Amino acid sequence: MFGSCRNIHPSVAARLCLVAVAGLGPLAGSCSDQAVAVRPRPQAVAVVNDEPISIDSFQSAYDELKGAGRGYFGNKDKARKIKQELLEHLIDEKLLLQEARRRGLVLDPKLLEQSVQLPFEQYPPGEAERQLLARGKSLESYRHDTRRTLLIFKLLKQEVVDRVAVSSQEVTKYYQQHPQVRQQAEMVRVRQIVTRTKEEAEQLRKRLKRGESFEQLARQYSLGPEASRGGDLGFFARGTMPPAIEESCFSLWRPKQISQVITSPYGYHIFQLLERRPARELSPEEAAPRIEKTILARKVREAEAYFLRKLREGASIERNLELLERIH
Repeated sequence: MFGSCRNIHPSVAARLCLVAVAGLGPLAGSCSDQAVAVRPRPQAVAVVNDEPISIDSFQSAYDELKGAGRGYFGNKDKARKIKQELLEHLIDEKLLLQEARRRGLVLDPKLLEQSVQLPFEQYPPGEAERQLLARGKSLESYRHDTRRTLLIFKLLKQEVVDRVAVSSQEVTKYYQQHPQVRQQAEMVRVRQIVTRTKEEAEQLRKRLKRGESFEQLARQYSLGPEASRGGDLGFFARGTMPPAIEESCFSLWRPKQISQVITSPYGYHIFQLLERRPARELSPEEAAPRIEKTILARKVREAEAYFLRKLREGASIERNLELLERIH
């Protein structure tokens, strides 16, 4: 619910946010692109072009991953694989920051400040601070992370994203060759209120049943980032939300119908149906934006992988896998 990777191309955001444990694999290279550590510095898990990745910074990133996906870390082999993938990700990040510095890229101070303040504006007072504290981060460390993320994004946008284009011929060919892209699944549009306790959610549901405005109560009480929009989550299809949330939302049939209180890892939810869209086949014009986005994402991934591969080929990278093994 809390992060700094907003308004970033999905391919770029996925590799910067470090929130999905299963998707951490590096986009270019692996532990085999150079020999295992030759002379790594003490207490550094890796040295990239004579700049260390400290054990403290690795431990911090690893602890955050463990908090986001505890189930992945019970198995020793899985934990070892995740640590190696995380190390490769941090090596890529170090290479990108070094390249941004080499090119003399600088951030607009206003953009940095706006990005840092964004979560504090979207969440209710005190909620963003609470989530930072739960992640063991200070405002200063969050600002530092945001600056690094924006700097990497600026480099990748300049050297990768802005150099990729999709032609109308590619879109037409994709539409003809991929019948599944023509199918628009059934979708629902709902509002939600998220609370920290079940008791608070139940009390709000009683007020909603008495006729109070869902939109106003969402703005006033919801912990979700969409609270500023009256809790509006927009349209979504099956398979894009946690099962309990999906089941609750798709069980609503009447506009303005209110769900029961639903529990999720994010808290306690109440949903209100705004609109349903039945499944149907899309025309070429309707499908074009989705197809273009799909093709563009693939091209960006490929271009970014090539860009990183070239950075790695010209870099000196040493890894301390023995030290990495001792991290828990």
